[in-house]
Amino acid sequence: MIKKNCIGILILFSFGLSFYVMTRNSLEATSFGPPEVLLFSIPLTMIIVNSNLLILPKMMKSKESYLRYKKGMENIFLALSLILTILHIGLILTVTGIEFNVILLVPLSVGIALITTANTLPRFRIDLHSSSDLTTSSHHIWNIVIRPFSFPLIIGGLLMLFCVLLPEHLILTGFLTILFCTLLISITLSFKAYKAHSNKIV
Repeated sequence: MIKKNCIGILILFSFGLSFYVMTRNSLEATSFGPPEVLLFSIPLTMIIVNSNLLILPKMMKSKESYLRYKKGMENIFLALSLILTILHIGLILTVTGIEFNVILLVPLSVGIALITTANTLPRFRIDLHSSSDLTTSSHHIWNIVIRPFSFPLIIGGLLMLFCVLLPEHLILTGFLTILFCTLLISITLSFKAYKAHSNKIV
């Protein structure tokens, strides 16, 4: 419930910010489009995206499955709402003519996405009940590699957030370096976990 409330606050904040800017500034159409569209496109997108929180429980046949993945899905939608809010603030700064380095939005958004992914993936462990041996095997591999893959994402995501403190000309380079190293370490640790499990079986 707390996460849903946070999502609601982010949506209200985005709409409130748009109304405030529209009433306080005489905005003219820009090359990006009419000001009304620019100010309200992201808040409306947030409503559409988060409406899935109401739709998904009705679409999932098993209530037990929904309750199992509920917290993970709420984490994902909260992170999406936070990322969209950050992008909305950046868009408003651009529309109102305030000088703003758009590159800052990249490490912030991706960093939040990685941290959320790392915290959410372990919740999506799969039950090993399947009629197909191949499916059961693939599910088992997923359960083995999911944790070692997730942990580096937390560290990488946190480091990306600090990229905004770098000099302007180093932000993109620092971000790409951290992203590459994070994915490389995650894949390496996952492969080692899989190999270690395979050796135990042998």
